[in-house]
Order: sequence, then C-alpha cells, then structure tokens
Amino acid sequence: MAVIRSRAALAVQHESLGAAHVSEVLGIEPTESFEIGDPFARGTRTREHSHWALDSPVDGDLDAQLRALLNRLDPLHLALRDLRDEGYRLTWTCYCEEGDGDGAISLSAGLLNDLGTFPADLWIDAFTDAEPSA
Repeated sequence: MAVIRSRAALAVQHESLGAAHVSEVLGIEPTESFEIGDPFARGTRTREHSHWALDSPVDGDLDAQLRALLNRLDPLHLALRDLRDEGYRLTWTCYCEEGDGDGAISLSAGLLNDLGTFPADLWIDAFTDAEPSA
C-alpha cells in the first residue's frame, strides 16, 4: 500500500461528562477538544457529546504513531481505566490515506497485543484519494 498520509490519536468521549475532566484526570492537555453544547464549525447544530483527543507526537506509519501514543500514555493506564469506568468511550482513532486503493493496513502483532491492554477500541478509517486505474 502506498500510504500518502496517516494519523493516529486517542479519543475520549462522553454523553454528559466533559472533556475538561479528562484533562484534569490525565494531567495533560489534548490536541483537540470540545464540550457538550459547543457549536459545530458550520451550521447551527451543537455538540451532543464531549470529545478529548491526543494526536500521536510522531509522524510516520500507523504502527509508529500508535507505538508513540502507547509510550506516552502507558503511565496513565489506570487513569484511563478510571475514565472508562466513569462511562467515557475510549477509542484509538486511525486515518490512513493511500494512493493505490488496495485497502490494506498492517499493524504488528506486538502493537496489537499492547493496544489490547488499554481500555480502548480500535477504529481505522482507510480511504484513497486517487483515481482508479484504467
């Protein structure tokens, strides 16, 4: 797969508790966040859940980005479990844009094992920006 761009982050969301609480519990500021009731960038709708996200601190393939996030968040493992127990949804969010459209993504067995020790689901959005070949 010819990956053009990729991004990995940990997202933490809740239907009634706020994103600011996540920052307080974890002791780190998010890359992006919004609170319940905040307006969308366009239109008149407002957010129905809070959202706190921390992007990977490195560029590169998804394996490297997720590994960097794991290394950063490992000391906060118990705090993340506490957030999950409070009803927050935790998700490893991955975006991968490819050039040849074959739809394949590979993550190492060791990374998958380590991701599985965290109270977070894995979500991968893979897409192509290229025209199909004739």
